[in-house]
Amino acid sequence: MFKIKGNYPYPVLLEDNIDYKNSTIKARYLYQGLKNGHNIKIECVVDNMEIKKLIEDRKACYAVQIESPNAMYRNMFEFYNGDDINITLGNDEVIDYIDIGIAILVKEDIENFESEDFVDAYKDIKMKINKNEILGVCQNVRKIIVLDEEVLKEVHSIFNLQKDSKIDHTTYDPNYDRILIRVPEEIGNYYLTSKGNKEKITVLNSILFMPVLTSVINDMNDAEEEFSNRLWFKTLNNKINEIIKEKHMTREEIFENPYETAQILLKNITVESINEFKKLLDNQEGDDE
Repeated sequence: MFKIKGNYPYPVLLEDNIDYKNSTIKARYLYQGLKNGHNIKIECVVDNMEIKKLIEDRKACYAVQIESPNAMYRNMFEFYNGDDINITLGNDEVIDYIDIGIAILVKEDIENFESEDFVDAYKDIKMKINKNEILGVCQNVRKIIVLDEEVLKEVHSIFNLQKDSKIDHTTYDPNYDRILIRVPEEIGNYYLTSKGNKEKITVLNSILFMPVLTSVINDMNDAEEEFSNRLWFKTLNNKINEIIKEKHMTREEIFENPYETAQILLKNITVESINEFKKLLDNQEGDDE
């Protein structure tokens, strides 16, 4: 997230008057839960004319950084027009909470950065600000997302992937509303950076989710009393009932082959991941030519 207390060698616009006499940056965060996701509207008010002119000229921009660590989600959004932006996230991109930060980023080097509103220490000093430096920043905020039964509609959403620097293997824990899968930190970081690549993330989801889901389904009948109030259990139970109705199967048949049931629930992810893996190899061979 953006650092509000960074050691900046130049004036930075903040929510309080520190480097500027009167100018400040203010932000308001409006959250709305949607049926299939989450909407965050961020309103930003900058009352410094020099910085607003830089944004209008696209030499600087508003930048919103959003993270949901428990969902291994991180992204940054930039905008220039107006003072607000609407961002919509899917249910699989948010688990438990989101961290939101907003800053003003330099988009191209500014040779003579100056303002009539600088405090006396910076008065009449012209300075160069490099691309990607921060001109203004607000305090980061955390929005807690309250789970309800409507959130966990898809099977993928029942998993919560967390990286753990203290382990060298993968493990899972069903004693939460979402099944917690812990992975070594390096694997967690790789998963995070792969989320924008369909081929990679499909293969990774198959490797991580299929064995866990198979094990969970195998234990569901015996664990009903223990886990019946967990959202992941309710989600799986609803999905299994849909399969029973659609495929004219009995509940006994569903649990006779947990692996096959897991494939149905994850929409044949093993075959899909093999196809995506083949694409990765074909692309790699093409790059080598």
